[in-house]
Amino acid sequence: MGNGNSEKRLPGSSEVNDELPKDIENLYSWARVEDAAPYRDFARQRKARHIRAVPGTGGETSGEPDSLKPTFEDRGRTLETPATFPAVAARTMSESAPPAPMVQARPDPISPDALNVPGPLFQPAFFEAGPSPLGKSASSSLAVYSLAGGVGKTTFCASLGRILCSVSEHILLVDASGSGLLPFYFGAGDLRTGLRTFLAPEPHYPPLQVIGAEVITKEWLDGDVKTAMLRSQRTILDLGPASASFLPEIFGMCGMILIPLLPDLNSILTVSRIEASLNAMQSKGTNVPPAFYVFNRFDDKDSRHQQARGLVQRQCGDRLLTTTICDGIEVEKALASRMTVADWAPKSEVTRDFLALASWVRRAAPVYANERSPELWSER
Repeated sequence: MGNGNSEKRLPGSSEVNDELPKDIENLYSWARVEDAAPYRDFARQRKARHIRAVPGTGGETSGEPDSLKPTFEDRGRTLETPATFPAVAARTMSESAPPAPMVQARPDPISPDALNVPGPLFQPAFFEAGPSPLGKSASSSLAVYSLAGGVGKTTFCASLGRILCSVSEHILLVDASGSGLLPFYFGAGDLRTGLRTFLAPEPHYPPLQVIGAEVITKEWLDGDVKTAMLRSQRTILDLGPASASFLPEIFGMCGMILIPLLPDLNSILTVSRIEASLNAMQSKGTNVPPAFYVFNRFDDKDSRHQQARGLVQRQCGDRLLTTTICDGIEVEKALASRMTVADWAPKSEVTRDFLALASWVRRAAPVYANERSPELWSER
């Protein structure tokens, strides 16, 4: 789910003014716009998408987080191993007290057999360990960021966190977007801020934590967020307009930036602006991690979508991931039931795409056991 479409100009964004006319000319050519057609502002406001409740729940939800209603329809699928996904809609992750710090070895790669989801995406290459493009010393934390609204940043954070939790990673999700939606993917029923811990219905899963604040401040990032990060193996930050002024500090905490794109002009036009802004930050001495782009709601059979991909690939090269996320009504249905798409529809195409993306993240930025100083045994 996206979290608004307001945009904040980043430092150095004025440097891209000279590039925009060329980008727009290329995009008009790609879209086959007639010469007589008047120029339109592609940064126009998007219409809000209403979340429809699952049939049988009594109508539509209003889109406000506290009005989301869970469904209690048992789909008859059961969970037998900690590496598979739950698919009983009545079971959502429950909230509990924060756990004590845990030290855990690096989990094994995901097994396609354990997932029990057939299909061409699940080839052994997706799950084999390989060298990380970020290097061994890079942080396993990642920021999900975009200048365009409605590209699915919050859905990316919740879905990746949910899948990585299923392979025994201790995950912290940071809501730095101002939307407050992240807890609702895990069964939350209110808008409380602060650190919240959610437990899966399966006893083998580690707890998943979500932290948010009404106002994003440097003190909150340096205090509450960094303290919570020490208790997790991987942190995923959902960024938005509320955190725009703190991007240098946030990027310095991460090992990579993941940027979702839609195959439309409004989203693609932001690529050159993002690239120029990140370069401007680096020129000022900010530690900016590598940025990778991934298409969301992508139809590989649509020629326009393929042309959009070609335009971005010419700009970003191999930083545009080959993995794409297809479109699916399951995402909206899952949120209406306070679940991730991996919980609601574990065998859907959307879930399979998120699985492939999560596997890439694990190879690109693997997690390792937390180091601890030697301590003496004590007598009680």
